[in-house]
Amino acid sequence: MEFSFLNIRFYLLIAAGLLASCTRELDIELPSSATQLVVEGRIETGSPPVVLLSRSSSFYDDFILDSAANYFVSGAHIVVSDGTDSVILAEVFIDTAGVSIPVYVGFGFLGQEGKTYQLRIKVEGKVLRAVTSIPKALPLDSLWWETMPESDTLVRLLCRFTDPPEPENYVRYFTKRNAEPFMPGFNSVFEDDLVNGQSFDFPLDRGVDRNNPETFEHYGLFYRGDTITVKWCAIDAAHFEFWRTLEFELGGQGSPFAAPVIIKSNIEGGLGIWGGYAPSYHQLIVPR
Repeated sequence: MEFSFLNIRFYLLIAAGLLASCTRELDIELPSSATQLVVEGRIETGSPPVVLLSRSSSFYDDFILDSAANYFVSGAHIVVSDGTDSVILAEVFIDTAGVSIPVYVGFGFLGQEGKTYQLRIKVEGKVLRAVTSIPKALPLDSLWWETMPESDTLVRLLCRFTDPPEPENYVRYFTKRNAEPFMPGFNSVFEDDLVNGQSFDFPLDRGVDRNNPETFEHYGLFYRGDTITVKWCAIDAAHFEFWRTLEFELGGQGSPFAAPVIIKSNIEGGLGIWGGYAPSYHQLIVPR
């Protein structure tokens, strides 16, 4: 999980064009980066903490699916605490595409609104720490749909939301179509800088699986007959900043002119995110 070498691609492309017209051979040493531990952890209202621990790789490293298991870290000692109670996360293994992935779960320890959660990871002689909170849920007011003028099968989802009068509210959303899994929006986070204390209507794009190009077909839209579920989650400021900067960086991938972005992790001693969610769920059935 390295995010910082996009501009180097541009200069390498220029160098390749120049070298094509030369006879002199040059050896170019590509930059490498030190391996770091990457945390993908969350705790939701009413659910136990879940942590996935992996290793970063250099931007220029080859990725081989058969060796994907080597990127995930087993044998970690992980503790989550709310300042009063704590839990040691159990390591379980999940088979995904033929790869056995270790996942750490804090069974019996459920997230609660208004609490702060400390994460401590001890593994391979290193200690990683992070803090997150679960804010008060910020449910949507309503959902509805409208047909698209160029199609009698596609529909756009619209929402109404009333932002609380208190400033600095942050949201991340996911959508689910029928029995499909929840997927985050391409730009999945919002803040209330410009709409604090206001009620407003807005379209909400269907979530996407960035690893599946087919989910970008008719981007943002649903179909007649769909059952649409929205998972609308209140998050804290550090959690928002991680997804905002990460999604901005992902949106610039492939462009040699994209400015490098520093991903704002809240992990002390590593990369990634430890984030709390206060979800509210909203469902809409679009008639055929």
